[in-house]
Amino acid sequence: MTWVALGLCLSLLAFGVLSAFLTLLLRPLYRRADGSWTSEALLALRLTPTACAAVAVVGLLLPAFLRFEPRDTGERITWAVLLPAAAGLAMIAAGMLRGVRSLLDARRLRRRLAAGAVAIDLPGAPAPVFVVDHDFPLVALVGVFRPRLFVARRVLAMCTLEEMAAILAHETGHLVRRDNLRQLLVRSCPDVLAWTPSSARLDAAFEEACERDADEDGARGGRRDDLASALVKVARAVPAPLPATAPYMAFSRSDAVAIRVRRLLFDRPAGGHRPLARLGAPLLFAATAAAVLVSGWDAALLEVHAVTESVVHLLQ
Repeated sequence: MTWVALGLCLSLLAFGVLSAFLTLLLRPLYRRADGSWTSEALLALRLTPTACAAVAVVGLLLPAFLRFEPRDTGERITWAVLLPAAAGLAMIAAGMLRGVRSLLDARRLRRRLAAGAVAIDLPGAPAPVFVVDHDFPLVALVGVFRPRLFVARRVLAMCTLEEMAAILAHETGHLVRRDNLRQLLVRSCPDVLAWTPSSARLDAAFEEACERDADEDGARGGRRDDLASALVKVARAVPAPLPATAPYMAFSRSDAVAIRVRRLLFDRPAGGHRPLARLGAPLLFAATAAAVLVSGWDAALLEVHAVTESVVHLLQ
């Protein structure tokens, strides 16, 4: 039992320490990241500390522990080991809690909108469409695994067929890229970054990038003017002040629509400024480390186990 508990504590401790270290290492990138980055680059940047820490624990520490740690180890689990392990567990639990809360919020929103909604056949829609009588000019793809598209009746009334086609193409872009799932991953990421101001900034930048990408999808086929016109119409129908419980918060920034319309009408299609090349150095390092491990797996595991033994002895 002590052997199992020690392995678990070391895994949680290593996850927390590595995640925190990588968060500090990437801090300059977090400060520079904004909505002009591609959504792929922002997602990779947000998930890097968690993903690298998880790979190191599952791919190195645990195999080394299982292979070289004797079952009758006489090592004790001291408070110096237990407390950091508890912090790592708290990080994971907090991430899972945020993810569950996001899923429950989406489920409640879907149920609230579905009450009284009427299913319609809308050509070009990426998911089943339901019309709702709502004061907010709602167009929202709700749900992660079985999304539904909810459209306010007033939006259908105010937009032309061409504008609705552009709106549906925009929502199709969200569905194809699985933006709801990607946002769930961002919100439930279990690392220390989630407790810093950089997390909210990255979340906002990621949502902005997702909207920009979807706008480019909606603008294809010569529909840039139609999508820009639809955005202006919907924005003018948004009640002021914006209710805190509004089901679709794309208009939470006063300049959000103006920026999107200006980009559609005057800017070139987003080509992904500041692409994944920004993360070239970390990715190259990871690839090099993987190659080294493959070529010397046993030696690598032995070195990892030696390091963990040193850490345990230091903390006892």
